[in-house]
Amino acid sequence: MAPAQSMLSGRDLLERPLPFTRDMWGLETVAGRFVEISGGPATGAFTTCAGLIAEVQQRGMAAAWINGENPGFFPPDLAASGVDLAALPVIKAGEKIKACHVADTLVRTSAFSLVLLNLGVKAQLPFAVQTRLVGLAKKHHTAILLLTRTNRYYEQRGSLVSLRAETEKRRTAHDCFLCEVHVSKDKQRVPGWNHAEMCRGTLGLC
Repeated sequence: MAPAQSMLSGRDLLERPLPFTRDMWGLETVAGRFVEISGGPATGAFTTCAGLIAEVQQRGMAAAWINGENPGFFPPDLAASGVDLAALPVIKAGEKIKACHVADTLVRTSAFSLVLLNLGVKAQLPFAVQTRLVGLAKKHHTAILLLTRTNRYYEQRGSLVSLRAETEKRRTAHDCFLCEVHVSKDKQRVPGWNHAEMCRGTLGLC
């Protein structure tokens, strides 16, 4: 799903202003932090993460994507969001602890500004693993994103995360969606702030 600012006119924005904070979400907010981004069936997590990866690359820095046991990776969607796929390493690690070890190795190189762990639903991480990731994120000033899915059995997985964001998307037109980010935990700011942007669905998936 890609940003769709070009589909909205100035009149649209004036007549339908978005009731969200738009200047707090971005690389500066997540840099050096262990962050959980999650959502349910109508999640906007992939779109949200794609935007962060694109921002990292536009700044001339590197990002990496690590898949766990249930990878959800759709290259055309990322490309439509501005991600340079040729510059994005994608690692299939399998079991979640192995995925965390891969993240550990990548972050310690200091070559990546953002490392994404796509762990899906069953992503409960041991306390010691979380502690290690928190320390690495701070030491190397790298954003470590834990991408998860919520459902009735598995809810929040990272008790030590510095920032937790719940995401969702809802259709506003045939191929236009409102992607919302709701921050329920933020150790650096007062939690409860939100971000939103208009996006359009990838061709053929609307």
